[in-house]
Amino acid sequence: MLLSALAFADASTVVDGRLSPDSAIGPGVPAEVARTLEVREVGYVGFDGRHHRGRIVCARSRCRDLSDLFDTLEKSGFPLRSVAPVADFGGSDSSSMAHDNTYCFAWRGMWGGGTPSNHSRGLAIDINPMENPAFHRGFTVPPGARHDLAIPGTLSDTSLAVRFLRHRGWHWGAHWRRVQDWQHFETNP
Repeated sequence: MLLSALAFADASTVVDGRLSPDSAIGPGVPAEVARTLEVREVGYVGFDGRHHRGRIVCARSRCRDLSDLFDTLEKSGFPLRSVAPVADFGGSDSSSMAHDNTYCFAWRGMWGGGTPSNHSRGLAIDINPMENPAFHRGFTVPPGARHDLAIPGTLSDTSLAVRFLRHRGWHWGAHWRRVQDWQHFETNP
């Protein structure tokens, strides 16, 4: 189900994203992949304390998990900086992360190889990348990101988002051996 518009948001709600819902998946994505994806409108509380509406592109098979996650986070007041498709950032995963954007689908491979990432199937979500960076071989991704539990929006083992997604069968990257990816959760179809 592609959304037709975000026109019903009231004047006090901040609406993220510049692209039409039909453009949210982005160019160059094979039709067989695009058919498995869905664009969902989600609500959340921003770092500004205001209510926002954003869009998440995810695998149709996991939309319920993510809709429920965003409902839970919004009710709890857990802040997110931005929730917009990577296509809003010119299809650049790096640009999306540098803007502290929470997202699922990104048409790209895994770090260090050509194997498609779970993001390329809409089966992964990155939450607040600037507060929850990935650490790999001495590098911090995105550059300038900082993991500090005193900063709102930072994830820990006891965070509501972590507990919620683990309960739904998602795997969290914070304690992986090769990379410690605090922002990243992934699942199977």
